[in-house]
Amino acid sequence: MTRPAPHTPDRVTCWHVHLPKDVGAQDYEILDAAEKTRADALPEPARRVQYIAAHAALRRILGAAIGARPEQLSIQSERHGRPVLAHQGAPHFSLSHSGEAAMIALCPTARLGVDLEQRRPRPKARRLVERLFAPAERDLLLPLPAAAFDAGFSRLWVLKEAYIKADGRGLACPLAGFAIDPFALRLLCSAPGFPSGVQLSYKEVCNNFDSALVVCSTQPVKIEHRVLDMRVNMERAA
Repeated sequence: MTRPAPHTPDRVTCWHVHLPKDVGAQDYEILDAAEKTRADALPEPARRVQYIAAHAALRRILGAAIGARPEQLSIQSERHGRPVLAHQGAPHFSLSHSGEAAMIALCPTARLGVDLEQRRPRPKARRLVERLFAPAERDLLLPLPAAAFDAGFSRLWVLKEAYIKADGRGLACPLAGFAIDPFALRLLCSAPGFPSGVQLSYKEVCNNFDSALVVCSTQPVKIEHRVLDMRVNMERAA
């Protein structure tokens, strides 16, 4: 009897990026016109540095992945704003940044979304769950005592944000339109028009950040974690 061939896992590379406190001309100049316009419009210097550094890291990582110069990449937006790399054979990718850190994920075979959030007090978290989350999520979180609720909410928030990025429809994918169990890491209910076959991953980073990855695939996912420290590595992602 012939055994079925094993499934080949979808391979995802997750970059955990330490952002610098300042950026040089070499980071700004590899951005395209739209990215420069958005960076220039940010009123807070810290947020401007965060944006430039994160997008410069993204361009260097994508450029290394497809063998192209970072400044020559054409990053375009789909109808609802999901960014895509307009090059033949380009991988799917997702970027998130928070504080002085960023997370960038690449996958050659499947759409994906990532989210990274620096932990901070969220006094309105219970109200958000009551008003905006799916009933199954409310049932999981609201009965919990304060400490367990805060931990569960942090996990669920990044998972839902990553799911929305993978979905790609932005605000057209309401928070109550799908449900995730943040403890078992499983999808309880998928959003209308979005595949139910997804792989979920959660990772605590540096004891101060929550990160999540959602891959649109029914196949197993093999994740390779890499670290890029832009504070000391002047070559960045070369």
